[in-house]
Amino acid sequence: MKFLVVGDPMLTADTLEKAVRDVFGEEVVVKGVDWKPESEEEFWFLRSQVEKFGPSAGKPPVELIEAGKDADVIITHHTPLNKELIEQSSASYVGVCRAGTENADVNAATAKGTKVMKTMGRNAEAVSDFTIALLLSELRNLARGHAALMQGDWKKKYANSGFMGDVREKTIGLVGLGYIGRLVAHKLANFNVRVLAYDPYIKAEAVQGSGVELVSLEELCKQSDFISIHARLSKDTAGLIGKEALSWMKPTAYLINTARAGLINEKALIEALQNRQIGGAALDVFWTEPIAKDHPLLTMENVTLTPHLAGATNDTFAQTPYLLLRELKRVLDNKETSSWIVN
Repeated sequence: MKFLVVGDPMLTADTLEKAVRDVFGEEVVVKGVDWKPESEEEFWFLRSQVEKFGPSAGKPPVELIEAGKDADVIITHHTPLNKELIEQSSASYVGVCRAGTENADVNAATAKGTKVMKTMGRNAEAVSDFTIALLLSELRNLARGHAALMQGDWKKKYANSGFMGDVREKTIGLVGLGYIGRLVAHKLANFNVRVLAYDPYIKAEAVQGSGVELVSLEELCKQSDFISIHARLSKDTAGLIGKEALSWMKPTAYLINTARAGLINEKALIEALQNRQIGGAALDVFWTEPIAKDHPLLTMENVTLTPHLAGATNDTFAQTPYLLLRELKRVLDNKETSSWIVN
């Protein structure tokens, strides 16, 4: 079996090659190619373009097309695999070391009969940890207090000082109850909170005994003290949290987003924060990344902002290719299908 592994600045071809040999054995043939944009800034820009517009928006190495012509399996992380590459490839499987497959042309793969696999739950532990960290940081002004002290300011009063409280007995609303949402709910269990969830794809019997209550988005917004977003971005969910949803929220409620910026209407959120319509927001993702230096969010006292860090841990990157490759091996060995196959 011949593998083509396509690395990038975050997960190199050498790392992917080692994972392939560890899982499939030394007898497999592995060819590695690294996607190397000219700078870190270009990498992040191209990555964001691919997220928004698909693999045709990226600039994959030209040698990928030739390298893919005799590959049985192609494994990638963020490198875009466009229509031309997939059409000329002989691969039966394309594996993406991510929960989404935006960087692979799934339509071209489907037309050719190539199966595309994603890596489900790969950064769920990291993102769920980070979500709770943002919740606590926004509630207790951890980041703002640190920033003030670094400037020599022993600051005790903040935008939320009038309603800052404890997490205990608060209501947490989760928008999306997949891998990450469920882990957040599980990790919050010992905080003695009430957990609501909005997820139209989850049936009531699936959450029985979990302590999570399924409700409508309106009910979730009206009752929650914290709303944390864990949905996937699609044409149906784009702008899900907009002017109306924000109007339902309590004036003391916090909005947390570690998923995708497009799930929130940017203009509506800025207005809600400027007008103190909601208590605050903690955001790890932005509509354009890096965030513009003159963005109004950077002037606000009722936000906690981090530069898309939630899923980026060493443990996540180390385990991701192994999760994907073990699932692929199970499928190939047992001639089974998998819920990780998107087409």
